[in-house]
Amino acid sequence: MLENLNNEQRLAVETTAGPLLVLSGAGTGKTRVLTTRIAHILNMGLCQPWNILALTFTNKAANEMKSRLASFSDGAWYAGDIWCGTFHSICLRILRANATRAGLGPNFLVYGEDDQKSVIKSLLTTSTKTPADYADEFSAIKDRGLVARKNTDKLFLAYNAELQRLNAVDFGDIILRTLELFDNNPDVLARYQNQFKYILVDEFQDTNNAQMEFLALLTRGIENPNICCVGDDDQSIYSWRGAEIKHILNFDKTFNDAQIIRLETNYRSTSNILNAANSLIRHNQGRLGKDLRATDTAGAGEPVYILTLPGDRDEARIIADAILRDGTKKYNDYAVLIRAGSLSRVFEEEFTTRGVPYRLIGATKFYDRMEIRDAIAYIRLLVYPFDDMSFLRVIAKPRRGFGAGAIEKLRASGTNLMDALKNTNLTKKQQLAADEFLDAFDFEWGAMPPRDAAQKLLDRVGYIKMWSESKDTDASERIANIKELITSVISKYETLPEFLEAAALMTTDDNDSDDTPNDNNAVSIMTIHAAKGLEFDTVFLPAWEDGIFPNDKAISEGALEEERRLAYVAITRAQRRCVISNAMSRMVFGTRQYNSPSRFITEMDNKYLDFQGGAPRPVYPSYNATPRTRETASRITHPKPQTLVGQLVSHDDLGGGVVIEDNGTILTIAFKSKGIKKVAREYVKVVG
Repeated sequence: MLENLNNEQRLAVETTAGPLLVLSGAGTGKTRVLTTRIAHILNMGLCQPWNILALTFTNKAANEMKSRLASFSDGAWYAGDIWCGTFHSICLRILRANATRAGLGPNFLVYGEDDQKSVIKSLLTTSTKTPADYADEFSAIKDRGLVARKNTDKLFLAYNAELQRLNAVDFGDIILRTLELFDNNPDVLARYQNQFKYILVDEFQDTNNAQMEFLALLTRGIENPNICCVGDDDQSIYSWRGAEIKHILNFDKTFNDAQIIRLETNYRSTSNILNAANSLIRHNQGRLGKDLRATDTAGAGEPVYILTLPGDRDEARIIADAILRDGTKKYNDYAVLIRAGSLSRVFEEEFTTRGVPYRLIGATKFYDRMEIRDAIAYIRLLVYPFDDMSFLRVIAKPRRGFGAGAIEKLRASGTNLMDALKNTNLTKKQQLAADEFLDAFDFEWGAMPPRDAAQKLLDRVGYIKMWSESKDTDASERIANIKELITSVISKYETLPEFLEAAALMTTDDNDSDDTPNDNNAVSIMTIHAAKGLEFDTVFLPAWEDGIFPNDKAISEGALEEERRLAYVAITRAQRRCVISNAMSRMVFGTRQYNSPSRFITEMDNKYLDFQGGAPRPVYPSYNATPRTRETASRITHPKPQTLVGQLVSHDDLGGGVVIEDNGTILTIAFKSKGIKKVAREYVKVVG
């Protein structure tokens, strides 16, 4: 088991005592280290499987870890006894076991985003913000941890009170209410502290404050806790989701006497790709410092290619040409990674015209599809008849004659809506529909296999019939998705409640997606955020232009470090070939823009780059910062060229004009025939 590890990996596996931070660069085998470390701890007899808590950020990562652990066990221990899962699944398990102590009723519900918005909508009178806006706002508050208890916003308090009345928690509550459980019940906290003798955390750089508080509580008062966190500060790209890079940067301050081990041998990419990425990320000041290096077998490889093209259409055409010209590769060896989803359109159009098969990653996830959410709501109402949110979602699918007035009459009964349907005076037509609806749920589902119960319910309530009779163009696809849910998903679970528990996490975990590349022979088009953790033989990185990547907000606010980390992630997805491109002009939201090549291109060491087609290296300021090492770092200064304000200039497309503002890379020019435009400095000529 240990013989397959390099020296860095083996040291991380065998260092079992006290706090440990494993800085694991891209492609350095962090999952192997985590799983081997757990197996080593168990094989050494240091604890029992249930004494290990392994935390991940996605169900996919948790399942992969469980699968690898099962292959390691060799019958000496049972991998299923290890507490391995996402932060939310583990906290939900703790809440289920301590519902009363947490102030929840038995069989409490977990509400997804749609349910959240429905609850908020029922509380709103007038507002300039939408329920979705409030749902995001409330989730962000809860992700901050116990400080959320101090929030006094009236709608926030009313929303939480309504969840309590409905015996429900939302996604943010799963961790927050676990924190409250531990904080209010020291004996419960002590029980779990005694149980979890070893804690391991994957993707530690992505932790938010609530997740960090969970770890802090589990290790509170324990001298030299056995907590091992694996992550990469250079791949911290989710601050917009609440992730705090400070948690990984301050690990040795949070946990005294912590050891730090760096995994720097990359098993994915060639030297030139890694060296280009290293030279870029050294410009960041907020990092612990490491350099990726390729294996001896990987070799130097091709340089990172830089293309400057006239327009965005040319960019898409050249990329399609390159894919079609290379007949030795399969289409799924290629990926086009973009900074924002809106940039995909030109590639979709070009690939469709040229017959290049592609798959757009980041389309609607399986569990986010309307028909899947409807089917789950029906099943939830079968298992938990008191669930008013599910009732409201499905009562009109298909239509049954229950409008807003009828719903208000049901609400006035003071009971849950299913019970109200039995006891409220309704019109004759509504009563017939109500009886038919209630009868559909009246069967012994608990004694049936879950897939059979789900199929029977959806047939009886008329939901599948509704889609089979629908004239919608996607009706057949929706029926196929429902069939997939029943035959391939629900069939994996022993009971419907078990399925609903898993579904509740899947419908709200935005770090987890089934939209990842598969065996289909197609080019992947996706955002860089969606590509994290993936790898491809050849990666195309278009639209590397100031204002797009890095984006305008990062430039104006001086917040370039996360954008630079995102660029680092993008480059390190490539195994053999990386092609970065920029366009002299690009249509963005209906407006033609003339942006300068990305400063990130200039920041990379020229030794590892190849500027294609005779294109010169961009002529705006060089950003050759002193490399950030583990010991020292120097602040980067960006000299500005001499101002051109007042100069007469000409542009090939826009004609002649005078410069009225010069910020170094972008000129504001008053053109004689085109008015005032912003243009990249290198695309104009001084004429007087």
